Amino acid sequence: MSDLISNTGITNSVVSEIVNKKTEKLNNDDVQTNQSEVVKVESKQIDKTIAEAHTEKRLAVKELEDAEEQKAIEEVASKLQDFVNLIDKQLQFRVDDDSGRHVVTVSDKLSGDVIRQIPSEEVLRLARNLSDLADTANRSGKIIVTEV
Repeated sequence: MSDLISNTGITNSVVSEIVNKKTEKLNNDDVQTNQSEVVKVESKQIDKTIAEAHTEKRLAVKELEDAEEQKAIEEVASKLQDFVNLIDKQLQFRVDDDSGRHVVTVSDKLSGDVIRQIPSEEVLRLARNLSDLADTANRSGKIIVTEV
């Protein structure tokens, strides 16, 4: 091989320089490939962080809207209570324990007699019965349960 090199006029220093340049280029390519992979991984992490931030923002906005809605309902109920107090009527807001429905009762302030209830006791009883029926159907898989 040294005969071939000396015959072509290429010296050892020139060959060494060519080999060094090729090695350097290969090393640079490896560094660029590694940097490219690092950039891809960091980009995916940034995208994930951005998506999580958007999700947290949506949840915070929903909580804020729910809190504002609840506050508005409480303010309206308070204003209604103040108005009803002026006309010698009592307005009561409660949640029915069995059905979980909101119940409004208007009664005479002096006698305590119920003037109107929304929803009525009949509707609440119907809701309880339907709930019990649904529970029975879920447990047994049957709508009509017959026992002998």
